[in-house]
Amino acid sequence: MKNNLRLAWLPLAFFLLLASSTLWSADLVTGKWNCSGKGPDDEDVQFVLDLKQSGEKVTGTLTVGDDTYDISDGSIQGNRLELVTDIKGNHYVSTAIVESHKITASWKNDGGQTGHWEGEKTN
Repeated sequence: MKNNLRLAWLPLAFFLLLASSTLWSADLVTGKWNCSGKGPDDEDVQFVLDLKQSGEKVTGTLTVGDDTYDISDGSIQGNRLELVTDIKGNHYVSTAIVESHKITASWKNDGGQTGHWEGEKTN
């Protein structure tokens, strides 16, 4: 009888664990991120990401100086984030790891250039 009771609680415990991890990840990237890294010509670049997560889909904008660009495609699975942006005719793909309020990323563009950037959540 005791074993049956324990087994009866198992689906509920699994559901609660799944629900709590879904709620946690839903808030993982939504917000503003102050970021810095190296541009295609190895120049220092400062930018702001304004992201919104809905399930595994990520949307938002990237602002560099006075210029704002849409995230054309974004996704998150676990703590792995991928963002695609078109900037002045160049197609950039960033692959990142999100840990707490920090992002560590690498990027590549269609021209074969690569670089790294990092960000910190501001809200």
